[in-house]
Amino acid sequence: MNRMKTLILTCGIGVSLLAAVGCSKKDPAEIVRQRAVERWELLAGKHSVKAYDYLSPGYRSTHTLEQYVAFVTTSRVQWKSAKVDAVQCEEDVCTAKLTVVSMLPGTVLQRPSDMEYPAAVVEKWILSEGQWYFLPKSKVDAKGIAEQAEAKPAAQAPQSVPPAQTPPAGDQDKN
Repeated sequence: MNRMKTLILTCGIGVSLLAAVGCSKKDPAEIVRQRAVERWELLAGKHSVKAYDYLSPGYRSTHTLEQYVAFVTTSRVQWKSAKVDAVQCEEDVCTAKLTVVSMLPGTVLQRPSDMEYPAAVVEKWILSEGQWYFLPKSKVDAKGIAEQAEAKPAAQAPQSVPPAQTPPAGDQDKN
């Protein structure tokens, strides 16, 4: 009789553990949403060393931490905040649409004061070795951002930037 109770109890615990593991698996879109915001918070807080860990393994294999930190710290744009508007996932790739608020220096815009600039940003995130990583675009055209901002009246902040304007960037990879 004791053997039967032990067997039933063991099976019950096993089924409970399997159910808990199955329920704990998060939706990829939610994971990417969280990681995207975390990465932008690190960039806004000038923690580029920690933000580097969010980059895809392929990017990190071709761009050293020192190169990335130098790129981020020499950027004339100051990132203030980010909000994820939507995330769509297909298998091991997710596309996150965000609104990133940046501060553009007046010197870049040839204006007497800095300008806060909300920009639409589209990011690719890839699943690699069980973790979601940001896959940077191949180029950033900071001059294009400044030109778009200049084209708007000083009192009116621009509403969006084309998706290719995602800072910081590097070569595209598949890892």
